[in-house]
Parts: sequence; C-alpha cells; structure tokens
Amino acid sequence: IEKINESKEVRESINETRLDKKNARKLNGSGTLTKSSKLKTASAKDPSKKELFIVEGDSASNIGRDPKFQAVFPLRGKIKNTFELTLSEALKNEEVRTIISVLNAGILQECDPEKADYHKIIIATDADADGSHIRTLLLGLFFKFMKPLIDAGYLYVVLPPLYKAVKYKNGNIDEIKMYYTEQEIEKDRSKLTGYDIHRYKGLGEMNADQLWETTMDPETRTLIQVTIDDAAQAEKRVSVLMGDKVEPRRKWIE
Repeated sequence: IEKINESKEVRESINETRLDKKNARKLNGSGTLTKSSKLKTASAKDPSKKELFIVEGDSASNIGRDPKFQAVFPLRGKIKNTFELTLSEALKNEEVRTIISVLNAGILQECDPEKADYHKIIIATDADADGSHIRTLLLGLFFKFMKPLIDAGYLYVVLPPLYKAVKYKNGNIDEIKMYYTEQEIEKDRSKLTGYDIHRYKGLGEMNADQLWETTMDPETRTLIQVTIDDAAQAEKRVSVLMGDKVEPRRKWIE
C-alpha cells in the first residue's frame, strides 16, 4: 500500500512540475519554472553539452559563465533536510521543487537520466563549514530522490581553492600553486618564500576572472564526480546528525 501511495505521489508531483514549467513559459518565455526561481538558463539544446551549476546564495549567481552551455541556479540559504521529510513535504520546499523541475528527469522510480535537461549537475559551494553543510544536504537530496542521476555519473562537486600562490620572475608569472585546504598550504608554507599568497573568499566575493578560472572554466577548474559511496556517506551523516533519532546521534558523538 505504501508503494502504491508513493507511486501515486510521484505521478502527481511530476504532473505538477510539468504544469509549473508550462505556465512559466506562458508567463515570460524565459524557461524559469516558478516566479521566484532565479535560474539563469543555457541556450544549447543538447543536454550532453549542458551544465547546471547549483550555487550558494544570490551573490554567487552573478558568476561569469558561458551562457551557451552553462546554467546557474542560486540557492536561498540551506535546503530542507530531505531525510526528515516525506516526498510531498519535500516538494513544498521551493528550492527542492525547482531543482527537480529544472532537471526534468523525474523523481524516485520515475527518475530517468535520459530525460535530464543537463548531463552535468555541478554543486558549487564555498570552501567552508557552511558550504560543506549545504553540499551534504544537496548530496542527500539526490541520493534520496534522484539516485539514477548519480548512477549515470551526472553529479559533480566543483572544488574551489582556498589559496593561490604566485611567483613572479622579471615582472611575469613564473609559477602558480593552488591550495584547497588550510592543511595543504601549511604543509607547503616553508617552500613559499617569494610567492604572493592570495586567500580566496566565498564564491560570491571572488572577482569575475577568479570565479571563471577556479569554478567555471572547463580547462582550469577541479571537478569531482560524485559516486554512490559519496552520496551514501552524505546520507548517513545527515540521517545520524540531523535525523529525529537521538540515540544514533549520541553514539556518534561518544
């Protein structure tokens, strides 16, 4: 009975998101799915060439991009912890609804990677504790509701650097080193005499050229493909640390 009800819920939610999409196109023809959605679309028609960046906050939505193949959707704060919610409850959250709608691949047993409008879904959050938290929540969302997209290899995390060390020779750049954690640069600190060291802030505080180089440019960015193991680990962390059961959390802390 639970399976039958779940299937019914999935069908109804898919019909609702399709209706959202149709109505939004009628309203402004922009491809945005709800009035409050801040999706910046890509013009390419081939999904295998398109990338959707899910970024942290409105400030990061002005990220320099190639509008032919790169779309950007900024999250407002942190999405709901989907492991505490039923499907119908999760779909009441506008951010969750919009992500599912934008991807157009369906959810749960109806999720089909072949129908996805983007074959690269890239989570781009700041390299700090808040960014890590948002990334974990997003991984949990995909693991619970859109697992076939992970199986198909469509989900990625972009790894923005924390530090850039530049060495100059005769006024020209001689060498560049990127560091992605505090531990990495501390380990190398003694070798960086004579280097100019720049600490990157959040994505929303980077200059346009820095954002392009570290996050958007396929030639220079660092992308990590998400595996089922990665998502399962995120699911475990979310369900233990943020779930409604106190005992597993107490044991984890101990």
